[in-house]
Amino acid sequence: MQNKLNAIQTFIRVAEAGSFSAAARQNGMKQSAVSQQIASLEEALGVVLLHRTTRSMALTEQGQHYLQQVRPLLSAMEELEQQLRPASPRLHGKLHIQLPSGIGQRLMPQLIAFQQAHPALRLNIALEDRLSDLIAEGVDVAIRLSESPPATLAARSLTTVETVLVASPDWIAGNVLPQTPSDLEHHPHIRFSGVAPDAPLHLVSATERVSVAVASGFRSNNSEALMQALEAGLGIGGLQTLIGAEALASGRLIRVLPDWRLPDRYLYAVYPDARFIPDKVRRLVALLSEVLVALRGAGQSPA
Repeated sequence: MQNKLNAIQTFIRVAEAGSFSAAARQNGMKQSAVSQQIASLEEALGVVLLHRTTRSMALTEQGQHYLQQVRPLLSAMEELEQQLRPASPRLHGKLHIQLPSGIGQRLMPQLIAFQQAHPALRLNIALEDRLSDLIAEGVDVAIRLSESPPATLAARSLTTVETVLVASPDWIAGNVLPQTPSDLEHHPHIRFSGVAPDAPLHLVSATERVSVAVASGFRSNNSEALMQALEAGLGIGGLQTLIGAEALASGRLIRVLPDWRLPDRYLYAVYPDARFIPDKVRRLVALLSEVLVALRGAGQSPA
């Protein structure tokens, strides 16, 4: 059994490293020993896990499926062993977290502090607004912004995200301010490029919900780029108060149509597998939840 566990660990390292030679260097083994362990594992399973050539290696379909299923199980075994050793650090190993770029930047001090508090932990932080395949990419937890939790993955609600309309003082000084949502049709709009160019802008007030056609003056898939465009006076756009609290408080950005805002969205912690959520993931998500609630309170717009 121990030999099989060693072979499974070697297989995971080969898949993550991308080659037999790289995995051998990481393990301090000869490349021939790595190849032998993989061959023994394939023989025991009765399937081919890796396509090999003299210059490259690739997972087979069975190998990809096996990797996705066995990696969290092995992590669970390793964490259990660590918990049984009182002298060892409680939190250890790799933790791959994906966050939206803007919110991730706001949370970076807490993420770094978490790493410093647990030196045996190795954080891998991805700041990106795309929706990754958590299982295929080995993501332990993703923080996602959406109107509802994903239907096919385990998720925990973290906080509500309010998005308000803003513009820079220079833009406001040089333009006639919109008085109603329909007036937005006459002004350039700063918008996330993941939204279709011809999609209407949905707004809500205390009593109404409307949709308005707007012309995009600047588009980007990055929250920081959108904020810079707003501060540069390129037009009106939506700003998440969670990440724009400082810009609003300092006056770099000013609310437009303050009685209206975009529909609220929600931040979720999304897990690849609800059956096993490592303690290190639970602890990090609990910390981020506390920080996000505090940030939301600081950035909440007045009623």
